[in-house]
Amino acid sequence: MSTEPPALLAADWGTTNFRLFLFSADGEIIARHNANIGLKNLGVLSFEQALSSVMKEDFARPDLPILLSGMVGSRTGWKEAPYVPCPAGAKEIVAGIVDAPSDRLKVKIVPGLSADADHPGIKNVMRGEETQIFGLSQKHGDGVFVLPGTHCKWAVVHDGTIQGFSSYMTGEMFQVLKRHSILGDLMENDVDDEAAFTLGVDRAMADKSFLSLVFSARTEGLFGNIKPESLSSYLSGLLIGSEIRAESLRHGIRPVTLIGAGSLITLYKRALNHTGFTDVTEIDGDEASSAGLWALAQQGKLI
Repeated sequence: MSTEPPALLAADWGTTNFRLFLFSADGEIIARHNANIGLKNLGVLSFEQALSSVMKEDFARPDLPILLSGMVGSRTGWKEAPYVPCPAGAKEIVAGIVDAPSDRLKVKIVPGLSADADHPGIKNVMRGEETQIFGLSQKHGDGVFVLPGTHCKWAVVHDGTIQGFSSYMTGEMFQVLKRHSILGDLMENDVDDEAAFTLGVDRAMADKSFLSLVFSARTEGLFGNIKPESLSSYLSGLLIGSEIRAESLRHGIRPVTLIGAGSLITLYKRALNHTGFTDVTEIDGDEASSAGLWALAQQGKLI
């Protein structure tokens, strides 16, 4: 445990999740706290009221600078922090930090990033992931960083700068197809079926006609080729496999760093290993967020 005094409060504040960290002056995490005050869960509370509600006990330090990243800086957040265009490093990200309106607290918000997509005129955006990527790139160097989730990101870092990234609605599409389409009608009592999952990955890697291929999640069930409890694994394989196919064409087979936790990271690592990505490093999402928030606070001279 650090003997240095508390120096910074920082949080990753997203649509559903809120992760708060208290740092000592030497960058050690003194305390951490998760709360159910994501943007969707605020109710009648203002952002300042919601933040104040978790500033108790170890976190009761309204005198400290506070740095926030994530959807709290979106257009529907506390204060919009406009997207910084890629390529972007620490200098560009810190230059985009904005002050949140508060009479009592010293709150600053990290901007998101934008990047050109492969298709002319189309943009990609991220909020929160840039802080995680930046924090890890300071420790682990350049490379390809993959952040699975509702909207998965694949980002390329070179010379400490986020050069660009791609976005995939893989997680959201899985939920929509399973819950609100005909594909989910035959799915029941879901299990993690590795064989069904890798079959989906293989088919996606070999087939360009994704919308035609994804219908096989129904026909494989209708004809009894895949059991009802394994169909969700098959669909997951199709979606993640299509994402990996696109990134394989874009970047080739190369080392990647997975950022996150839980079963989704396990699925991505399984799919990546199966398709030839044998050099895969896993980093916990909280570790990435805290490292990024501290590094940006230092770069921005908040501490």
